[in-house]
Amino acid sequence: MRIHIVMPSHEDVVVDRNPPADHAHEDPYVAIRDAFNAARRRLQDHERRAAGQVKSKEPTPHGWIDRISREDGFGFIRTSDGRELYFHRNALLHGDFDRVEPGAGVSFTEEEGEKGPQASTVHLLGRSRHIVAPV
Repeated sequence: MRIHIVMPSHEDVVVDRNPPADHAHEDPYVAIRDAFNAARRRLQDHERRAAGQVKSKEPTPHGWIDRISREDGFGFIRTSDGRELYFHRNALLHGDFDRVEPGAGVSFTEEEGEKGPQASTVHLLGRSRHIVAPV
């Protein structure tokens, strides 16, 4: 599946959906749906750039696992600015909650929870992106 949209600005939008890249795209209906969704997003990005509404990318916050309560399914992250943020086991991606240890480096998204700020979408940092926890 390939969609090629010729734009007046000479910045064409091209979207490919190939079965080898994703087994879900072996179904032609899924490939068509995903290709048009991707094309829509690229057209929206093009429109935002043309209007000068491009967001500046802020760095992802980093921190360290401070405490874990495996029985209760939550923990706390110590942020680089010294705050402590709650996170639920489901916020830690890829099922890593059962193997995470205090001191592990993480990146996260902060959002407002029912009882104040909390971390969501928590990623364990691998060896290549290791950060040193404060002593």
